[in-house]
Amino acid sequence: MEIVAHGLWAAAAAITAKRTSTARVSIGWTVWWTAFPDVLAFGPLVAIGVWLRLANGMSGPEIGHVLPRTGIRIPLYPAGHSLIVFVLVFGVTTILARRIVYSMLGWILHILIDIPTHSFRYYATRFLWPASDFRIDGIAWGMPWFWVATYVALVLVYGAMWWKGWILGDAA
Repeated sequence: MEIVAHGLWAAAAAITAKRTSTARVSIGWTVWWTAFPDVLAFGPLVAIGVWLRLANGMSGPEIGHVLPRTGIRIPLYPAGHSLIVFVLVFGVTTILARRIVYSMLGWILHILIDIPTHSFRYYATRFLWPASDFRIDGIAWGMPWFWVATYVALVLVYGAMWWKGWILGDAA
């Protein structure tokens, strides 16, 4: 799934958690942790691409696209999308913070959404990395019908939350 939809699903989950439980959940931090796997995977390349464009005056065909092609293989994508890595980082964070950092659950939400919404042709999620390269050939989230279905579902979810008074309402 693309990063905007990830963020909207995470915000909906955090709002629901805040309204229905006593858990300390930050909507902003939940959205950040949901974006984290993709920021980790693509952020460095985007930053390098922007830097190259700025350094070269943002012109010239020699620069190419924003994401530079490099021979460097850093396992940031599989690390950020790994349930194993998440559990380890979440466990260490819980121990160090001496409490459950509920907002970090946005990270696992991202992984769980990506497993069935990525295909073998486009970043199939290696959710058991580094123990296994097992992946599922899911639905390609870039398909137009899937984008429509995703955003219709989000409109319905946010509509229900608005109707309950959870957003833009007076309910506590």
